[in-house]
Amino acid sequence: MAKIMQMPKLSDTMTEGVVAQWLVKEGDKVKAGAPILEIETDKATMEYEATASGVLLKILVGDGESCALQAPIAVIGKEGEDWKEAVEKHKSSSGGGAASSSKSSPPSEPGSGVAPTPGPSGSQEEKSVGQQSSVNTGTAPSSGRVKASPLAKKVARDRGLDLSTLQGSGPNGRIVVRDLEGATAGAASGSARVDAPVERVPHSNMRKTIARRLTESVQTAPHFYLSLSLKMDDVLNWRKAAVSKLSKEEKFSVNDVMIALVARALKKHPEINASWHDDHIARYRDVHMGMAVALPAGLVTPVVRHADKLTVLEIAEQTKSLASRAKEGQLRSEDYQGGTFTISNLGMAGIENFTAIINPPQSAILAVGAALPTPVAKADGSIEVETRMTITLSCDHRVIDGAVGSAFLQTLKKFVEDPFTALLLS
Repeated sequence: MAKIMQMPKLSDTMTEGVVAQWLVKEGDKVKAGAPILEIETDKATMEYEATASGVLLKILVGDGESCALQAPIAVIGKEGEDWKEAVEKHKSSSGGGAASSSKSSPPSEPGSGVAPTPGPSGSQEEKSVGQQSSVNTGTAPSSGRVKASPLAKKVARDRGLDLSTLQGSGPNGRIVVRDLEGATAGAASGSARVDAPVERVPHSNMRKTIARRLTESVQTAPHFYLSLSLKMDDVLNWRKAAVSKLSKEEKFSVNDVMIALVARALKKHPEINASWHDDHIARYRDVHMGMAVALPAGLVTPVVRHADKLTVLEIAEQTKSLASRAKEGQLRSEDYQGGTFTISNLGMAGIENFTAIINPPQSAILAVGAALPTPVAKADGSIEVETRMTITLSCDHRVIDGAVGSAFLQTLKKFVEDPFTALLLS
């Protein structure tokens, strides 16, 4: 009996998945445990393995298409086996296919991003698109129909392009988004809009999750902010002396030092290393430090585990690995789960100070600005130049009060001004 491959849940916050690309094609032999496709989650793009051995009889969710968790994405079985029978049996056993793919159109081209997901059956938006397709995209009814991916149709409609004038480079001559590059709206229909040029970028799974979770954070967690200016000269001098004796592979950054010092400060203030729940506040014994990493598609926060127990060199080894794998889309689900506190550092980009939105279910996040030479008035009236850095702690007032947050920042200030003692004794 042919077996159904389903969209897996690859992260704790994943609600749907996108097939980034298939690594094999229909008719290929596959082996259980061997990677056969890449799936884009809300965090990263990961390889996913075949769940059975046999022949890939049918791809149900194509490149760039999204579907719900546990929805069928492919059928694997014996050569010549009826894949439709397997799909029908799966629909019957899952209550009529309620978790089926959110797409029913042919697969879109690789790398096209998330195609628009239809609303409820018969929605006004879906009807409108269907009614206008033959006019706005150059798609004639019945025998004169132009083959094009859903995303290509949408882009053509937005740009006022006539698809019937273009040559497709996709499967069976289907027009895909790359075929629209350089095309102009010369033969567009009279209903095409003539407003200012605009690029409409489809939401990625990651972008949608960022929007949902951070909107939820702002709406449910009452944020307040505490800022403090830190003298960084001792940290910078200590780091400079230390890295001069290390190999290139061992060198660590100021951010690595801050992770180590913040983690040790959190151990002394467990009320900050906490999260809100409806019937209790959870205070975590371990410090798992999330580090914000900016990617072209959005923001991810891989986690340095047990940061309070690691040396700066051990932290640097982890941050380098996590940042590299994040940028290559190779993070595993366990790499970004379970964080208890997050640091967001824009100082390396020259940002002097900013506020960050708390990453739920955590109760605080530390925004780190640039370390800059700053004139400082001393008690005797003299002026000295110090290297100072502004940090801002965003707090969830349900969990953290102002005095508690202030005490944490004062401890961190003491550690920053004497990093050698803080890292040696704490």
